[in-house]
Amino acid sequence: MTKPSARTLSRRTLFAAGAAVGLSGALAGCSNEGRGGVTGANDAAAKSKVRPAYIPYQGVKPDMSGAEYNIPDAFNKYPAEPVQAIDAPPGDGQPIRATSYTNTPIPPKLSQNKFWQQLNKRIGSPLEVDLSPSVDYNKKFATAVAGDQLGDLFMIGGIPQKPQMLAAKAVDLTPHLAGDKIKKYPFLANLDDTAWNSAIFDGKIYGIPIPRGAISTMVLYARQDILDEQGLSGEVQSADEFVELCKELTDKRKNRFALADVPELFVQNMFGIANGWTEQDGKLISSREDPAQEDALALLAKLWKSGYIHPDAFTGQNQDRKTRFGNGTGPLVPGTFSGWPGFLQGMDKQGELAVMAPPAHDGSGPGHTWLGAPALSVTAINKKAEDRVETLLSYLNYLAAPFGTREYLFNRFGIKGVDYEEVDGNPVLTDKGFSETQLCLGYQADGPWTIFLPGREGSSAACFDAMKQICPDSLANPVDGMYSETENRKGPQLATKLSDLTGEIVQGRKPVSAWAPAVKNWRADGGDKIADELYAALKSSR
Repeated sequence: MTKPSARTLSRRTLFAAGAAVGLSGALAGCSNEGRGGVTGANDAAAKSKVRPAYIPYQGVKPDMSGAEYNIPDAFNKYPAEPVQAIDAPPGDGQPIRATSYTNTPIPPKLSQNKFWQQLNKRIGSPLEVDLSPSVDYNKKFATAVAGDQLGDLFMIGGIPQKPQMLAAKAVDLTPHLAGDKIKKYPFLANLDDTAWNSAIFDGKIYGIPIPRGAISTMVLYARQDILDEQGLSGEVQSADEFVELCKELTDKRKNRFALADVPELFVQNMFGIANGWTEQDGKLISSREDPAQEDALALLAKLWKSGYIHPDAFTGQNQDRKTRFGNGTGPLVPGTFSGWPGFLQGMDKQGELAVMAPPAHDGSGPGHTWLGAPALSVTAINKKAEDRVETLLSYLNYLAAPFGTREYLFNRFGIKGVDYEEVDGNPVLTDKGFSETQLCLGYQADGPWTIFLPGREGSSAACFDAMKQICPDSLANPVDGMYSETENRKGPQLATKLSDLTGEIVQGRKPVSAWAPAVKNWRADGGDKIADELYAALKSSR
C-alpha cells in the first residue's frame, strides 16, 4: 500500500507559498484549474457543448436556505432516518489508488484504522491513498507525472503545459459526463455549473471539480468568549479601532498575542484592494499594483512591531496557529469559512467562535472581503485506468453523496460508537474519529458544501449568519478558473518572491518602499504576460 508522507508544514513555507490558511491557495493556481485548452482557448460555446447537466439534489429541506445569498444551505439536525443513496458498492474489487494532498495530520494506517477498513467494505475496493502536505504537492505532482507514478485518481497540480499533460495522462470524460450523460452519476450532476469550468480544457472534460465557492472565502475568526470576558467588541469600524482591539487583546504575561497569524488578507480587505485582478481600459491590472498595497503592508508592519502578532507566525508549524486560537493565546486568526468545524474542534466547550467583518480602513463603511473561488481543485482519472472509468466515476459519485444520506454521514463521521457519538440526535466526532477520518476523501470528490456544525448548539446558525453578512457583497476574481500558461509555469515562483518580500517588510527587515520596485520586476518577469493571457481568456469567455 502506498503510504502517506508525513513531512511537517512550516509556517514560513506556507507564507511563502501564499497559502496563509489551509485550503485556500495551497496549490499554486488551484483556482485557475482552467478554462484554457491545449491552445489556451476555451470559449463559452465550447464549454456549453460539453458542460454536464446540473440536477440539484432535492432530498432534504434546509433549516436555513442560502440560495438568496449565494451561500450554502445550513442545517441544525441530521435527519433521524438518512436515506440510502447508493444501492451497491461502486468498486470492482481491485485497488483504487488516489494521489492527493492533506492539510491535516496523517491518519492512522489501515491496520489501525477501523474507519478505513469499513470504508473499503462499503466501496467494494481497497482504497490506497498517497497524501502529501499541500505545500509540497506541486513538486510531488510534477515528480509523479515525470515518473509516470500517478494514481488511478489524481488531484491536478500545478505543472507547465497542464492542458497538454492532461491530454496525455488523463481520461477524456466528455463521453461519460457531457450534458445529460452525467445523469448516470446523480451526485456528480449535483455539482454547480460554475465549478465545472475548472475541469474543462480545450472543449473536453478532464476531471471532477471539488466545489467550494463562498465557503472558501477568507475571513478573520475571533474568540468571542475572550472578547466578552474583556468587555471588547469585535465590530471594529476602522483600522485604528482594529489596532486598538489588538492592543487590548495582547497580554505578554499570559503569553497572549492578539493575532495567532499574520492577517494579511483581512488588512488588504480594509484597504479595498481587488481580488486578484481588475479589468480597466481594455486590460487586466493586478491587485499587486494597487498603491494601497503599501498602506496595507505598513499596517501589518505596525502590528508586528507592536507585538500584536504571535512571534512564531513566520516560523512555526501550520497546526500551531489553530492551537494558539484554540487555547486562547492567539484569539484572532485568519481562516476560510470551511475551517469553522476545525476551529470548533480545537476549542474547549466554553469557547465561543465569531467572525469579524473587515471595516474600511478610514471608517467610511465596510471593507471588501474576497469571495472564494468556485472550485478548490479537480480530480482526474489516469489513462492507465481507462478500462475502469465507470467504476472510478461511480466511486467519485459515492464520495459526492449529499447531506442527508447515509453515505455522507459515514464519509464525514465514520462509525457510530467508534468515530462519533450521538449528541442530541446529531453525530459528533470523537478524538479517535477526528484522527481516523482524515483520509481527505473530500479532496477526491465532494458534494456542494453544507453548513452543519453539530455538537455546539447554535453554531450552524452562527456560521450561516456570518456568511449571510459577508459573502453577498464580497469581491469576486474576474478571471477565476481561467488559464494562463505563464501563470501556471512561472506564477508560483514569481509569487513566492513577493510573498518573501512581504514577510521581510512586515518583520521590519526591509522598508515598505521596496514593494513597488519588486512589483515592477514581477511585471517584467512574467506578470504582464500573465495579465495578457488571462485577459484573452476573459474576452473569449464572453
